[in-house]
Amino acid sequence: MARPRKDPSAPAAPPRLRIKLKTIDDVRAEMARLYREGKAGLRDVADVSRLANVLALLGRLIEGSDLEKRIAAIEEGEERNATTH
Repeated sequence: MARPRKDPSAPAAPPRLRIKLKTIDDVRAEMARLYREGKAGLRDVADVSRLANVLALLGRLIEGSDLEKRIAAIEEGEERNATTH
């Protein structure tokens, strides 16, 4: 939903990009797309580098979150096994 501009003479804000970045595969695909754009000269290499760094951080956060969920599931399973034996 677009927000109203405070100053009517100000230029409109660019539309928000809706890029799916919920999984490591999503992040990998976006990073590969950025690389191809930089390699083809469609995007400044400095911009590619900055965006790739942000994507790398996001990838590590996703990995950490996934690992945390997996460990919690294992611990929960062990607790259930310990109470039944």
